[in-house]
Amino acid sequence: MSVPFRTLPLVLAVSALLSAGTASAADSLTFEAARARFHERADIFRADAAEVERARHASESAKSLSGPKVDITAMQVEGRKDLDLNLDIPASVQQLGNVLTGGKYPIPSSMRFTDELDLSGPRAMISATWPLYTGGAITAQQNLLEHKVREASAAQSARLEEKDADLAMRYWGVQLARSVEELRRERLKDEEEQVHRAMRFEKKGLISRIERMSVEVSRDAARRELVSAGTSARVAEAELMSALREKELPALATPLFILTGDLGTLSEWQSRARINSPVLSRIDAQVSQAGEGVRAAESAFHPQVFAFGMKNLVKHYLTPVEPDWMVGLGIKFTLWDNRDRFSSLAASHAQEEKARAAKAEADNALASAVETAFLRTTQAREEYLLTASTVALAKENLRLREASFAEGLSTALDVREARTQMTGAQIAERAAAYKFVVSWAMLHGAAGVMPDFVATLSRPDLKRVE
Repeated sequence: MSVPFRTLPLVLAVSALLSAGTASAADSLTFEAARARFHERADIFRADAAEVERARHASESAKSLSGPKVDITAMQVEGRKDLDLNLDIPASVQQLGNVLTGGKYPIPSSMRFTDELDLSGPRAMISATWPLYTGGAITAQQNLLEHKVREASAAQSARLEEKDADLAMRYWGVQLARSVEELRRERLKDEEEQVHRAMRFEKKGLISRIERMSVEVSRDAARRELVSAGTSARVAEAELMSALREKELPALATPLFILTGDLGTLSEWQSRARINSPVLSRIDAQVSQAGEGVRAAESAFHPQVFAFGMKNLVKHYLTPVEPDWMVGLGIKFTLWDNRDRFSSLAASHAQEEKARAAKAEADNALASAVETAFLRTTQAREEYLLTASTVALAKENLRLREASFAEGLSTALDVREARTQMTGAQIAERAAAYKFVVSWAMLHGAAGVMPDFVATLSRPDLKRVE
């Protein structure tokens, strides 16, 4: 389709506006995208992942502890050995010698041999030891390291839940701060218009100079409030940029919201927390580690059975008393230890009791945290629903006050108070929505189901607060 030349600039302008709008929408940041970026860039998550890998490799390294250990040894030896042997000759042998030689060569009653053995030369041997029974020490160590992997993984998950809830606080904190800043900007705009209106009314003699000055005072107060709101918004943006490792913060696409539908019951949330909480999983792993510590301490009272063997690879320099090869079984039992084994066992039992007490305390603290977050969530939603009617009344009150002021029936102070009430009601409405979002995120974080929080952003009963 051809476009007339005179309409071409208009078409290009519209296209540019549409392209700018599309680019702006593409550059906006949803909470899901911010969360993914946060997980990718936060250094603390890399540290937690490295700790999980460290624990996993440590566990892998202990899986063969019950197998044989084979060593090869090479040495260069320098030494001498004096050999002095005294041999007693039995009388029967002496008599036999006399008979055979006719007494010409008598056999002495004893013989002495002396020599000096040269021990010098290289040695090379291969040796092996194989623990057959350790009283449970090896199994306890292997299990303990596996539980450490569980602990590190649970700690990583707990950190994710905690930091995701903190990110939600920062993300929607920016939304709240920007919203308040925009309300303050609109308030200042209304105050500026009110000043111009008051000047016209003063010229017409409808209001006094004092009334006009009161309007200007209200305008100046609105300016100060806008500056304060702007500072709060910049601070909130800086905190979010720091978390996301960003130099500039784009528009945020996920607004403040309220869920009007079912939020679940407190008992349901507490049950979910007991099942999914990584905090409890981490403490469960610590309890299991303490149990393995008890088994390791008990193994010190058991004997150790092992197989061993060796083979000399260089035989040329071996002395007569050095074996070519040797194998065998051994058993070792500690009769006296320089470490009090009974005290070590008692310490392990105390550590196990400490871990169990910590688990009970954590379970109680978790139930309390879930209850607090749930109550704050429901309270915030009730506050929002109550402020909705307040905002409507405040808007109507301001409209009537402005109309009365134009007719000289209300003072500038009345209008200022009405406008302050309306702005306060609007801010309270947004603050209630912010409290709801943060409490809702904290509830999911405490229960260990933060991914479910992200899923609620697509619920059909979600009401956007903008």
